[in-house]
Order: sequence, then structure tokens, then C-alpha cells
Amino acid sequence: MRTADTACQRIAAFAVNPASSLPRESRRVASRIVLDSLAVTLAGWHEPGPQALQRALLPSGDAAAVRVPWSGARYSPDDACLLFGMSSHVLDYDDVSMLSVCHPSVPVFSALYVLAQQVRVSGADFLDALAVGTEVLIRSGQAMGFRHYDLGFHATATLGTLGVAAACARVLGLSVDEATHALAIAASSSAGVRTNFGTMVKSLHVGQAASSGLRAARFARAGVQGAADALEGRGWLHAFSGGEVSQWPVGLALGQPFAMVDPGFEQKRYPCCYMMHKIIQATLDLRREHGLSLEGFDRAQVLMPSGGCAPLIHPIPSDGLSAKFSGPYAVVGALQDGRVNLASFDDSAVSRAAVRRAIGQVELTESASAAQHGSDVGGAPVSVTLCYADGRRYQKTITASPGSAQDPLTDHDLADKWRDCVTRGLPGMDARRVDELFDAGLAFASVADAGSWLLQFSQN
Repeated sequence: MRTADTACQRIAAFAVNPASSLPRESRRVASRIVLDSLAVTLAGWHEPGPQALQRALLPSGDAAAVRVPWSGARYSPDDACLLFGMSSHVLDYDDVSMLSVCHPSVPVFSALYVLAQQVRVSGADFLDALAVGTEVLIRSGQAMGFRHYDLGFHATATLGTLGVAAACARVLGLSVDEATHALAIAASSSAGVRTNFGTMVKSLHVGQAASSGLRAARFARAGVQGAADALEGRGWLHAFSGGEVSQWPVGLALGQPFAMVDPGFEQKRYPCCYMMHKIIQATLDLRREHGLSLEGFDRAQVLMPSGGCAPLIHPIPSDGLSAKFSGPYAVVGALQDGRVNLASFDDSAVSRAAVRRAIGQVELTESASAAQHGSDVGGAPVSVTLCYADGRRYQKTITASPGSAQDPLTDHDLADKWRDCVTRGLPGMDARRVDELFDAGLAFASVADAGSWLLQFSQN
């Protein structure tokens, strides 16, 4: 291996250094992320995508096989990562980081869940690995810039593979050299395109990132070697930025602070694309404040920030999955029901006659200002104007993103989301037990064996 101080080597050193740990007082933040990620994973397993994937995979009787919580069946670590990852993201209810326009937690969480059944890891060490993995994921995205997303890549998938490799390298106790190789292997395993948004493949991307990142760390530990400069020069950054970035930016540090802590991740209030959340919030506010419904509705106009419509690729959704990426459905669904939750994205909800009639009357436009990216889009206002046939007109602007630090999910909000998700995924679990596990999970840092704690959710 070359001795030059490359970005790959610096990231590797950060990943495996025991000093690269969360501040003790921040571990409760990380515990909330574990609970949120686990909840959406349990809720998503029975969706058609994970169910189809499970039919394609063969259960394993191998000693290293990993148990999946919803059935008790065991699968190879690679296949278990695919199942966990797809289930965690299929509802599009997992958290977001607008710093890199990605879903940072579930690729890393899915791989660590699998790894924690093979390697004993404490709750505190699990949280530190989660923080390291998401940090590498997000800062790599910042290094590459928005051009990566603009080219059509699904950043959660591509960045996620690198972040997972870093987190797994830490748990497996890899050396800096081995972790460098793991990152090089991960760089050549990154994949995922945005044209698959609104289909089963989008959530499969998360499973692929979890599986590929874990494999990269295992391969490196076994002696598979890659390039120490795999990220720079004509490497990963250059290729995935369309040639715009060839070096890690000076001043872009890892863990100073951890993005998980500052500015924090946006934990979703609604189970759909994050660029729909301000639209939903504005519509729900107008409905509540003025007693509105779809009755007499004529049309709606939504003004988005420049670049804000990029992921909303299904103006007329055909089913619940595509509706998660439909700005018009965000307005019509919220106006029809007065709430947006998991049931809002059932196929039957999207196919309602009143919804189908109204959805074509919603127009999304972007601001004429210069293009905004990442956190600029996240902090930009979204305006919804509702017009009625009798001439009434109502307008609302939302600036603070629901679930962000400016409008966060409280512990009470998160507990409600947890309860809704866990009872959906594991309907046989006693309601009191569901609440007890949430309270215990807030102290996840004190858990002696993370794998055993997580197995409490297995149905044998």
C-alpha cells in the first residue's frame, strides 16, 4: 500500500480510531435514531417489495446465519442485509440529512443489526459505529457535491456503501490499512439511480448498500486489497461527480462535530419523500385553520425552491409507492383526510375517485431564483395556495422542515411513531411491551449486548 496520506486513509483512520466516538451526552440522540430506524424497519417488512425479495432468498441453516425479526427465519449475512435494508426504506419513513440529500441511518443501521448478531458489541459501541458510518456517508456526499445527485445517482445507495464499510470496519476491529482496503472495495461497489424512485428498487438500494458495505469490510479483513487512493484523482469522487471533484475538500473534517448531533438528522413525521413534508404541513395547517376539505376544491399551486421538485417524479401516481414521490398527492391526500400516515399510501387510498379527480388540478412550480442544493433546499420556504370554485383562496408558507431541529419530533412524537410502526410490523406484541421497549431503547448506550437486545423483536 502507498504511504501517501490519501482521503481514503484519513477516513479509514477516523473510522477505526477509538477516539472517534460520540460525546457521551450525545448518545441519547443516537439512541433515538436507533429506535426510529428499528421502528420503520419492523413496519416495512410486510410490504410487497420485501415480501417478494424474501421469496427470492433461501433460508440458511449455517451457524453464521442471521435471524430476521418478523419470521424467525435465518439468512446469510448478505441476504439478511438485503432484507433489513429494503424493509427499512420501503415506507420512506426513515430519517434524512439534507447536507447530502440522503437517508443516512438505515443503510448503516441495517448492516450493524446483522453484524451485532455475529460479533458481540455493546450498545455504546453500536451507537459509536452508527455515528461513524453516518458521518462518513454524509461528509463524502458533501465532498462530492450536489452534482452527484443531479446526475441521477441515488445518494443513499452510493454514499451508503462507503458509510456502511466504515461502520463495519470499526466493529470488526480492522486496522487502518484494512479499513482503507474496505473503503476502496466499497468505492467499487457503490450503485443506485434515481429513476427507480417510486418503485421497489429504491428501497432495495438500501439493502444493497448494507450488504456491499459489510462485504467490503469482511473482504478487507480476509486480505482483499484495493487502492489507497480509490477516492481521489480519477477515482470515486471524480467519477461520481461527473468530473467536477477530484480531491477531498480542504477543511471538510470528520466528526467535528458529528452531523448526527449538529445539525442533526431530520426524523420524518410523514412516510414519504422529504420534499413533500412542507407541502403536507402547509395543507394540513390550512385545512385545520379554515375547516377545508376537497369539497368545492378547484385547484392548488405549490411554489417549491429551485431544485425542490427533482425527486417528485410521479405527478400522477399509479399506486401507493409512487404516491410517496408525488407533490400533487401531498396536497390532495392531506386535504381529503386531514392527516397523512401509513394508511395514506395504501393503494386503495391513492385510487379513491375524489383523489383521482383532484390530483390533476395541482401544479408545482419552482422558484426562479438560482438553483439551491442540499441544506439550502431544506431550509427554503414552500408555499401552498388552495383555490375553491366559489372564489375562496388560502395560502400558507412553511419554512421549518417538519422533523428538523427547527420543528423536531419530540420524544412523545417519536413514541407515537414507534407504537404505530411496531404494532403494524409485529401485531402480536403486547402494547405495554411495545411502550416498555421504547423507554428502554432511549438508554440503548447502557445495553451490554446490542445484538441480544435487538433480538427481543424476533418472532420465533
